[in-house]
Amino acid sequence: MRRWPAAVLAFALTACGAPVTANVVTVWMYPIIDDEARGKAFWREVETGFEATHDIDLRIQLQPWAGREEKIGTAMLSGSGPDVVLLQPDMIPQYAQRQALHPVGDVVTAAEREFRPSAVTALTVRNEVYGVPLYQTVTTTVYNRRLFAEAGITTLPRTWDEVRAAAPKLAAKGVPVLAYSGSAQETLNLTFYPLLWQAGGAVFSADGRRSAFSSPEGVAALRFLVDLKAANGLPRDVTTRQSSIKDDPVAMGQAAMSHVATAAQARNVMTGIGAGDTVIGLPLQGRVRATFGQPGALSLVRGTKNAAAAKEVLTYLTSPKVVDELCARSDFFAPWTDVAAPADEVSKSFLDALPYASAGDPHPQARRVMSLLAPHLQAALLGRATPEQALADAAAEVDGMLGG
Repeated sequence: MRRWPAAVLAFALTACGAPVTANVVTVWMYPIIDDEARGKAFWREVETGFEATHDIDLRIQLQPWAGREEKIGTAMLSGSGPDVVLLQPDMIPQYAQRQALHPVGDVVTAAEREFRPSAVTALTVRNEVYGVPLYQTVTTTVYNRRLFAEAGITTLPRTWDEVRAAAPKLAAKGVPVLAYSGSAQETLNLTFYPLLWQAGGAVFSADGRRSAFSSPEGVAALRFLVDLKAANGLPRDVTTRQSSIKDDPVAMGQAAMSHVATAAQARNVMTGIGAGDTVIGLPLQGRVRATFGQPGALSLVRGTKNAAAAKEVLTYLTSPKVVDELCARSDFFAPWTDVAAPADEVSKSFLDALPYASAGDPHPQARRVMSLLAPHLQAALLGRATPEQALADAAAEVDGMLGG
């Protein structure tokens, strides 16, 4: 990815773009609420509520997830983008490094309620906070109890060793134990990285200058997958499979469990196989118990001509009044330290998993590393390289890119 000099970026962010009206603040929002109509209705309500008490024209523009990073990157460089944008933790370091975002630590500090420290840490680069948490996600393990019972397994596997032991028994029934999606297009946050963290490993070294995934811990995580593949414990199309709620193998009764299901996926499994056969557990235990979960955050674009008004918008959109209602209408959690226990059982189970959630290593090259690592993980699953060799080859590429 090209690194732009700060002076060039600053010029691009200030010299281009349409004329700015002082009392207009534009927000790029993404489909947090799954149902499009309900999502649009919610954000219209938010606009109306904000404008009733502020002399600012708030324009929340819903954007598609597809092509998101490319569109945001282009907008950042051209100065044609929004004043405020929804970002994930692994996107923020690259824009902070390019001086494309304003720090917003003052908004976080002045908030009505205390944000989860892990959420704020995930949005911090070089001791500056570049995002205000809007919601918190978490994934965890979901099981098809009936498939395990039919294979003679009465205790659901909670550890790697138990998953390994269950694999051949389920395979004898023609069922893979784990619904793993190994396509190179998948985000590793929802496939390999949770296993890496469960092994006690990390993606980057502590100083961020080198990769760390080719460690013994990383090899153990990849070996776990390779062993399951050898035992017919993964889907036959594992190296091309992409995650999809519509075609979820667990919901279709074609796989026994998922190690990184979202609450929406869990509800879909219940619809597909019945609530009685659906079990939601804690994240798997390897060396440690860990899973993926991250805050979605609103960030202030440095190119805005109206930073003061944009901060008023940030404060309002991340207030309990908006956040609590947003989370009530979606399957996400509020990012507060004192999240109230939800009423429904699915949300309660996912709340239990929240203490084990990790957003991963904040790094400007986090997404680039995924694209370099993914083909080597596939090579190991296809038997073209050992786990040791696959990760060593990937590390050589990544370290070369990082300059390590």
